[in-house]
Amino acid sequence: RGEPLESMPLQQGTEGATLGGVTLSYDVAAGPTNFLVGTEQGTVLLCKRKSKSPADRIGAVYPGHHGPIYALQRHPMFSKNFLTVGDWTARIWNDDLKTPIMTTKYHSSYLTDGCWSPTRPGVFFTTKMDGTLDIWDYFFKQNDPTFTLQVADIPLHTLRVEDKGRLIATGAADGSTTLFEICSGLAVMQPNEKPSISQMLEREAKREKNLETRARELRLAAKKAEQMQAKEKRGDDEEREEQRLKEVEKDFFDMISSGEDTAAATAPAPA
Repeated sequence: RGEPLESMPLQQGTEGATLGGVTLSYDVAAGPTNFLVGTEQGTVLLCKRKSKSPADRIGAVYPGHHGPIYALQRHPMFSKNFLTVGDWTARIWNDDLKTPIMTTKYHSSYLTDGCWSPTRPGVFFTTKMDGTLDIWDYFFKQNDPTFTLQVADIPLHTLRVEDKGRLIATGAADGSTTLFEICSGLAVMQPNEKPSISQMLEREAKREKNLETRARELRLAAKKAEQMQAKEKRGDDEEREEQRLKEVEKDFFDMISSGEDTAAATAPAPA
């Protein structure tokens, strides 16, 4: 009976909840001991086999999806970027950022699978529960699919593309497989496409990094303002307490002085 050589819990920190793995992506270009895991909880984990301690095996956590991640793949030409498919969106990520750099529009139907084109850096494919296949060409436009095909009237669950990028196979809920060929325009790399897509991914990553930096600055400023308000409140409370003590002390001495005057007034005259 075969046994795994090693195993690791999909756990954030030593006391975090254990997550359920759904998808896995390994690409030697991203590091021979690194791999990505998509979870039931909608987060992606960057796992490291050769970490110094078990607590460091989860190198990064990328939250974002609202449900299980059904597809996860690194870009075949730009290994720092990866694609995820889950809930109603597909998202493109950068290893160095905890938020996606690009996100498709929210669809009315749940997305079930997706993958990059092996030949065109700006193209990826997604399938949906309504039986449609979407072909996205980010070299052409980013807001909508370039081409949508109604493959079946039942949900599509899986998708594969052959190495030359022309043949696509989709698997449906009833166990059927549909194989079709796409046009050369969607399979053959266009002039200047690779540098253009590289610049687009770098630009979006830089933009998202600036947003993260600004958000972090705002959080620090808010925290500092909160601390200043708390300090001022403590100062005001201490000032009010000191004033109250002075008033109590004054009332006390006034009472003693009044008692002494009363006693002197009522004392019998000497014989």
